[in-house]
Amino acid sequence: MSHRTALLAGLAAASLIQPATADRLAVPDGGFDQDPSATDAVGTVDGKFERVQAGGVHGWALSLRPEARYSTGLTLPGALETDAVPADGWYALLSVAILGSEGLGEGGLRLRLLKDGEQEALATAELVTERKFTPAAGGARTLDEHEQARQLPVGERVWVEISPAVLASAADAQLRVELVSTGRGRVVVDDLRLERFHKAPTKKLIGKANGKTGPDLIGCGALGLVGMTEHQQAAFSILEVTTEGPAEVAGLRAGDVVVSVAGRPLPVSSIAPGWDWFYRSNEAVLGRAIEAVLRSGGDRVVLGIMRDGERVDLELKMKGELRLDDGFPLTGELTARLRSDLIAWTVANQKPNGGWPGTDAVNPALGGLALLGTRDVAHKQAIERCVDFVLEKNPSPSEMTGLAFWTISFHGIFLAEYYLASGDERVLPWMREASEWLPSATHECKWGMQAFGHGPDGLPYDSKALMACTSHLLVYDALARRCGVKSRVWEHIEDYVRHSWSDPEGGGHGGMGYNASYKDQDEFWSRSGLTAMALALRGKERSMRMALCVLMEERHAWMLNSHAYGEPGAALGLMGLVVAHRSAYDDIMPQWSWRLLNSWEPGHGLRYSTPHMGAPYMGKESIVNLSYAVLSSVENGGLLITGGKPKVWLR
Repeated sequence: MSHRTALLAGLAAASLIQPATADRLAVPDGGFDQDPSATDAVGTVDGKFERVQAGGVHGWALSLRPEARYSTGLTLPGALETDAVPADGWYALLSVAILGSEGLGEGGLRLRLLKDGEQEALATAELVTERKFTPAAGGARTLDEHEQARQLPVGERVWVEISPAVLASAADAQLRVELVSTGRGRVVVDDLRLERFHKAPTKKLIGKANGKTGPDLIGCGALGLVGMTEHQQAAFSILEVTTEGPAEVAGLRAGDVVVSVAGRPLPVSSIAPGWDWFYRSNEAVLGRAIEAVLRSGGDRVVLGIMRDGERVDLELKMKGELRLDDGFPLTGELTARLRSDLIAWTVANQKPNGGWPGTDAVNPALGGLALLGTRDVAHKQAIERCVDFVLEKNPSPSEMTGLAFWTISFHGIFLAEYYLASGDERVLPWMREASEWLPSATHECKWGMQAFGHGPDGLPYDSKALMACTSHLLVYDALARRCGVKSRVWEHIEDYVRHSWSDPEGGGHGGMGYNASYKDQDEFWSRSGLTAMALALRGKERSMRMALCVLMEERHAWMLNSHAYGEPGAALGLMGLVVAHRSAYDDIMPQWSWRLLNSWEPGHGLRYSTPHMGAPYMGKESIVNLSYAVLSSVENGGLLITGGKPKVWLR
């Protein structure tokens, strides 16, 4: 069994708390979701049922009168089979959310885990809250997915650690969870849950990069930590802390479990792409807390952790004396500082042969484009080393096989931008050969039209082919024409592009499909943005490119979900918006400032977090820093692919 399969199987087994019917109130995302009229209650409490609305989202929570007791059965997960970490280091956290108290006085709750028939608790914790819970009146409007995701839960959470010894000894025992109301007011609780963690977690537990449910990495450069976030959990593990970074200085260490940020319990995290991830993922909560602190002029973020059964708050002081201005990340001093770090990372990590870490098909082109985008002659030698690397690596594009079209598109885009900046004619023979050969290297797809695969050897997916690679080639085609090269890739492939597009006039959503049989709204980002860019560079098909951009603006929360290509796909799609629909880019980027602020370690660059779909073979920190270094040239219009005008400046 693989590490990821074993871990996910274990997590599924851990969610075996059985809900019971009791006194309920309608609240967002209730964990006690049985109909209140049900009679097959596992546990009960005194009182009547009440049905109300809260925020327009329907759900149920448990309301306990003072001194009321609620009990339900619990099955602990068995041993987790994996060679990623020692088997004896697994433990569990049992928790329940307190949404607030009703009536007079504070609310209190005691959470206990017991063996059936015994009164001595295996584990226990207690919390008192003064937070009031006031359900909304009836008639609240129904919220859409975007709005629902923004309704972050309020309240507090009680945590109990089930130690490795108890977890091992009680795996087959009949257990029960007991909630006791200890305050003077009715306490409203929700989301009773059990989650498993390890005392010494490692990156071996991280899931496949193209998986939808992780576990995923969170690289928080601002706080100097690397976390492991898991789907549908209300806490996350610390894997590493940066030497002398804010986390290490504050006393955070590997194996700690973060349960709250800035004094608020973490919401149940989603790793799947969409608005819920965008607002409520562990990564989003960290980033938005950092953004809020910087916007208020502060420099400290408080993390609440569980360590050896104890709840502890740690204050992390960020480095760099950052001051968030309203222009970030489009303009302003802080934007310039981030860009400076990205370019410095690019310069420092160029290899002696002219390339960059990661795949030679993509990363050298991105590194060269990043330096070209500065329009700074100080980088002339580094840029020319990159040109030499590309020409020596693949001197004859028409002789390439395998995944040739990906390499040709990236290298071709870089060489075209280089020619427009330098007038260096030694790259033109390569571009002419590529442009003349590409139309001859297609094959007839199942729909009877010419299409590109990954390379010249044939068409994948039962001859359906794909638009992902094609969209990159369309950008190269448009740039080659700007260089005076006779390129006719668009004319040759136009029928296939139109066939793959989800045309609004035919009832479609406007995005670019993977092919005609898969016109999705989940993995569309990069191929839609690049196609729109290519059309804008050629001055063609305004209605198509605007439809592509409109869908991107409406569903930008999916930008890290470009098929197998989260990074650099997100950045490339954003570049497409810059060229084809600049106002959409200007609207979207400030909404993502939290992610940049979370990833950015001042003085270093961006730290890597797992995108929804990604390609770690490109080099994790390499692909992130290079991609956003290219995107940063939007600020000065340094490249045609980032909205600039041609200018010969590199002599």
